[in-house]
Amino acid sequence: MKKHIRIASLLMLGSLAFQSCTKDFVEKNTNPNAVAAAAPQSLLAPALVSLLSTNLSRNLRINNELMQVTVTVNDNLEIQRYEIRPSESESSWSGWYVQLTNIRDMYQKALAGQQKGYQTYQGISLILDAWVSSLITDMYGDVPYFDSNKGFSENNLTPKFDKQEDIYKDIFRKLEEANGLLKEKVAVESANTAMDPIYNSDPEKWRKFGNSLYLRLLLRVAHKTETNATVKIKEILETNAAEYPIMQSNAETAALYYTNVQPYMNPNFTMRDFDFNRSKGYAEFLINNLMDLGDPRLKIWATEATLGVYGGMQSGYKRGNVPEIQSTLQLALKSEARMGNIMNYAELQFIIAECGIRGYANVDASAANLKGVNAAMEFWGTIAPETYLTNPKVAFSSTDPETEKLKKVHLQKYFAMMFTDFQQWYEYRRTQLLDLYKGPGLLNNGKMPIRLNYPIIVQSLNRENYQEAVSRMGGDGINEKMWWQPTIN
Repeated sequence: MKKHIRIASLLMLGSLAFQSCTKDFVEKNTNPNAVAAAAPQSLLAPALVSLLSTNLSRNLRINNELMQVTVTVNDNLEIQRYEIRPSESESSWSGWYVQLTNIRDMYQKALAGQQKGYQTYQGISLILDAWVSSLITDMYGDVPYFDSNKGFSENNLTPKFDKQEDIYKDIFRKLEEANGLLKEKVAVESANTAMDPIYNSDPEKWRKFGNSLYLRLLLRVAHKTETNATVKIKEILETNAAEYPIMQSNAETAALYYTNVQPYMNPNFTMRDFDFNRSKGYAEFLINNLMDLGDPRLKIWATEATLGVYGGMQSGYKRGNVPEIQSTLQLALKSEARMGNIMNYAELQFIIAECGIRGYANVDASAANLKGVNAAMEFWGTIAPETYLTNPKVAFSSTDPETEKLKKVHLQKYFAMMFTDFQQWYEYRRTQLLDLYKGPGLLNNGKMPIRLNYPIIVQSLNRENYQEAVSRMGGDGINEKMWWQPTIN
């Protein structure tokens, strides 16, 4: 029992080295010998499968409730009322930090190895490190980063919490390094290519994803003038674009497309139907906007409330006044291949559109917006009707003020990021450009939470470093501002 408690504690601290969580996956999907099991390519797919399972689970439970995608019928679950229990923090923290250990182990093994293509695995590892680290710091603020994931390698079980500003600087450094490594286009051993379920070990596609992710994160901090993020955005999109290739189509979208054959199973595949789509319904905000636009994705995502009619539930309802479920998640989503999205091409186009609107780069914002709309539709296997593309609620008008254009972009971006970890929430926190409804039962003074608190076990087992971080951030509540977080009204 003591051993199990110790292992669990290490997981929560984000300090555990490569564990048995990937053992079965590796045994079933690699050459069963010690050398292959220790190779960097053997760590890639298990980490991705685990991370995306964590992300989708927490997306459905937390992100979608905050962002008025869904509304629970559990009257005691307050997330849709802007009240989040401390226990909600632990699943994401442990899920992300365990796999961050494996990702960093991948880099070290590739660095030390001599096999063909190991330089490419270094680049892939750096991109995944940047992705996961950004998820962690954007969720909690100051977190263990430079000293994290060294529980066994350096016997550091109480890593210090680093400032979010410093974490972002190093994330950008890693993405620069990855771009340089993958620029060489070093092919991996042909026998290993299929061990990458995202890009089949194609270094150029990984490079394009890395630079697209770079733009996502640069835009997130572009309002912080000390970062010079706008200078780098202009370089990537305009002055030095050849050095920073980005995704060019849906074919280059960063996603694990579930086959529902082990090990690539949609995490909801075996969930009971009731747990998947009868414990919650879609929210009014999502359904009303899709209906208002005549969006063809409505029937892909949602069931009819009654014959031929869709409807949404009130988000932020008063306790004791649980509304009746209307439209629910289509059961087909339980086996949907596209639920393993990391970053799609449509999101990138909406990033480019915003950069153009704000003057960060000389790009055609209107064209990028429409490219994003078309790509987002295509991603879900449908086509945007011509009337949709010309709808004044979608297309830009020459008389639109900047804020109106940005609102159009961010509503479409909201759709494009459906079922994608916490990106809808992170983006709303940055911009507040979605006109979310204000329910009558909202708690937290009606303010959208900014972050999740640190996990309780971290507070107790790494208390000194925890207290230093909390003192720096001004507290450990859901409303404490983090470095890049703009003021919430």
